[in-house]
Amino acid sequence: MRNGLAAAVALAGALVLALVGAVPAKQPGPPLVSVYSAQLPTGEGRAIAERACLVCHSAQLIAQQAKDSTAWEKTLVLMAKWGAPVDSVQRDTLRAYLVRTLGPRSGR
Repeated sequence: MRNGLAAAVALAGALVLALVGAVPAKQPGPPLVSVYSAQLPTGEGRAIAERACLVCHSAQLIAQQAKDSTAWEKTLVLMAKWGAPVDSVQRDTLRAYLVRTLGPRSGR
């Protein structure tokens, strides 16, 4: 009985090795392309974002967020606590800019 089990395990192992060897290597695909711009969109508030946000974050990372006004406000308050150089007036301008240019995308 043990010889039969050992033979079955050996056969299964050989089959796995044969199948793995039979799988063609993955061909390299096309290069990855970001759908997000490397620069922030134009508009009132862009200069604040470039000065206060791009110090730590890329424009691509910021654009990926697609937050609504409430979510951007929470983020901006948190970033200010962590040292982002934005006063309350600038924060309102920056939030409006982010919502207008990088707000929620339709179709979600």
